[in-house]
Amino acid sequence: MKIKMAKKKILKVLKQISIYLLILCAFSIKWCTANFGNISLNEIVFTLNMPLKGVSNEYYYTFFIEAFLPSLVGYAVFRVIYYVLVKRLNRIITFEIFLNYSIFKAHGRLNINRTVAYLIPRCLIIGTWIFLIFLVDKNYKLFEYIQNNLETSDLIENEYVNAKEINISFPENKKNLICIFIESAETTFQDTENGGVFDENIIIEMTDIARNNISFSQSNLLEGAAVAPGTGWTIAALVAQTSGLPLKLYSFWASNQMGKYEYFLPGVVSIGEILEQQGYHNMFIAGSDFSYGGRADYFTQHGNYEIWDYYSAIEDGSLPKDYKANWGFEDQKLYKFAKEKLLELSKEGQPFNFSMLTVDTHTGGGYICDLCPDTFDSQYANVWACASSQIADFLDWIEKQDFYNDTVIYIAGDHSSMQGDFVTKSDYDKYNGDTNRNVYNVFINSCVEPVGEKNRKFTTLDFCPSILAALGADIEGNRIGLGTNLFSSEQTLSEKYGYEELFEELGKKSTFYNKEIMYP
Repeated sequence: MKIKMAKKKILKVLKQISIYLLILCAFSIKWCTANFGNISLNEIVFTLNMPLKGVSNEYYYTFFIEAFLPSLVGYAVFRVIYYVLVKRLNRIITFEIFLNYSIFKAHGRLNINRTVAYLIPRCLIIGTWIFLIFLVDKNYKLFEYIQNNLETSDLIENEYVNAKEINISFPENKKNLICIFIESAETTFQDTENGGVFDENIIIEMTDIARNNISFSQSNLLEGAAVAPGTGWTIAALVAQTSGLPLKLYSFWASNQMGKYEYFLPGVVSIGEILEQQGYHNMFIAGSDFSYGGRADYFTQHGNYEIWDYYSAIEDGSLPKDYKANWGFEDQKLYKFAKEKLLELSKEGQPFNFSMLTVDTHTGGGYICDLCPDTFDSQYANVWACASSQIADFLDWIEKQDFYNDTVIYIAGDHSSMQGDFVTKSDYDKYNGDTNRNVYNVFINSCVEPVGEKNRKFTTLDFCPSILAALGADIEGNRIGLGTNLFSSEQTLSEKYGYEELFEELGKKSTFYNKEIMYP
């Protein structure tokens, strides 16, 4: 008897915990949408399987305030409703009119306690589940994700070009490479006259840089690269732009298997590996913990990059041990450190491949530093105005250095912004093109001129061979991974298939990708 009572108590506790977790899930989805906007379930599954070390403390705080606490309040409201319905109504309502309905009879009177106690919590739980599924599908395309798990595509197998199997030749005098990845930079932030959606341009300097150099576009204006499935978050974007391949994950189980393998995407051949074989010194610096999301693993295993990040700055005394701003240290300091590292690399007597990733413009409203203006009503807009000014100042400094003429500079957003409340659907519906949110890109000091720079259909996957071409490399077939050299006349996969078909096929499972790229 005691064991039976104990089981009932445990089941009762578990039921209450499950109810709270359901409510927490609903508020968590709301928080996730507000802070990360248009992320995919693939990204969520991937992130849940990676260490969360390195995440900005601001996210823990906002989750506690916007999701955890409201869930407690929601659960308390649920308990009050349940108590009123089950305990109070039974005392004031008689049910003689239901006596003819035998299923409700209990000694000549409806057993309201048993009936309501059974139905009310179950109806609320079922209703919450339905609402939760609706929210997930609306924001993250749940049913499309499930469908993609069930369907397979052979597009990657048919179109993939392995860099190891083609001839890539470099000029005798190799140029240096500087890759500046600007967190969440998209052409949407410009005014409509330049290809954006705002009445006033918030990235004026970046627009001028793109206009005065090579910037591939969807139209005659400055509309950058489309974002293909599996390239829409930072590590996936970096993989795409340096290898021409998306980061494809289809289930929690599949992504969890990554931890059992010694290498991150062992089948990938990246720009870093190609340049390392050509005698380049590869280096990547960032103002955050670069181990977050598997970034350090990818770049050290694919090109033997020297990584210098937030913890490196603490360890070598560049920053005080207790210093922490945003995700690590702000972009103002990142550019300062970048100048120091570039000067050191330029004196080594070998070509260098220097990459850096900014962070101030990350979703969550961005990070306001002491350089940021107060021009716009939106904090995020002011952060972007500041980011635009800082990149222009950094380029001005590079132009004054002795290594400038021997250096190709590539500037691009990693992916489109996830700041869900900054660019609304009504804003980007102003676009006339096939895509809405396009990634900013610029090539400076390229060794070649593009055959067609404007009115192209392309994605960030195409930047991989394009970067090598800008360095003067001759690429057999002008294809690497799924990317096409945009400087050439070769048709991109977006132009060959169209965005709709290409994205649909990339969203499906690929047996070839799993066997040859992820788990060879």
